[in-house]
Amino acid sequence: MASIKDVAERAGVNRSTVSRIINGEGKFRSDTRRKVEQAMAELNYRPSAIARSLATSSTNMVGLLVTYYTGGFFGAMMEKVQAELDEHKKFLITVQGHHCIEGEREAVRRFDDLRCDGFILNSRHLSDDELREMAQSARPFVLIDRVVEGLEDRCITFNHFAASELIVEHLLAQGHQHIGCISGPIHRTNARNRLRGYQAAMRAAGIEPKPTMMAEGDYGRESGYAAAKQLLSAHPDLTAIYSCSEEMTSGLLQYLYERKIEVPSQISVVSYDSVDLCSSFYPQVSAVHFPIGEMSHAAVKLLAGLMARPSAETALAELKTHFEPSLKLRRADQPIV
Repeated sequence: MASIKDVAERAGVNRSTVSRIINGEGKFRSDTRRKVEQAMAELNYRPSAIARSLATSSTNMVGLLVTYYTGGFFGAMMEKVQAELDEHKKFLITVQGHHCIEGEREAVRRFDDLRCDGFILNSRHLSDDELREMAQSARPFVLIDRVVEGLEDRCITFNHFAASELIVEHLLAQGHQHIGCISGPIHRTNARNRLRGYQAAMRAAGIEPKPTMMAEGDYGRESGYAAAKQLLSAHPDLTAIYSCSEEMTSGLLQYLYERKIEVPSQISVVSYDSVDLCSSFYPQVSAVHFPIGEMSHAAVKLLAGLMARPSAETALAELKTHFEPSLKLRRADQPIV
């Protein structure tokens, strides 16, 4: 196996020059750089990641905290983060928080133990105070789909309230008034904001949503099925149902299919959607798009800027960190005629 000494001898330079070129330190004449790169290629030399981390005080590793490894939402997040980190030549370490505070704390401890250069946290259980305390350390992190007072400059956010307003206003404009809602777990801030957006849109139209027109799910398929049963048992006159996640929508559609309730001729369905899953349903479901891919891309850009401060201050100031909803209209909703 070739060593850095072999590369230096082949290129006709000293070892420190090879090391500095590999680590991107200093400026060198183009012919010197070309000779070193050619020697590395001829000798099939690959720099040691461990040696580079010792030389640069950087492991080139970034930690990503997710709730679970499974599901389209988290899969899209990991894929986009990995793709963007590849551009920065960083390694991704992903840890799941197991949907609990201790799991998330253990994930952060693991990132610290591995000396990750920075973290991207899709945290749902760490308290605001804990996160503010973490921000006092030298190691930067970014929060995705969460805002913490005092840490706004490291948060990637989405307007969940407006997203629900937008999709429900679409149904109201189609003439629907009897609209049910399948929410996410209401102990979560974003799920509450989605539910509040539904309620606000209904009230703005002069319709007071009854508690029995709202059913709580857990963002999973089975909970969507159970919530659909609950809603239609209490309100068989519903003409539309808004589901606050694509996974719950799949359960909702299964229930309607089993009961031979036709979509959209007998009931309209609209959804939240982060990975265009609603386009694969039959019939395809209109949805408010939750741009987790774009947000993940922005999270890596923001983290890279935080790690490069102060040289990246201008780029950070121009980076988009807040996202607004958009509608994707398809076939599973129709006007009341």
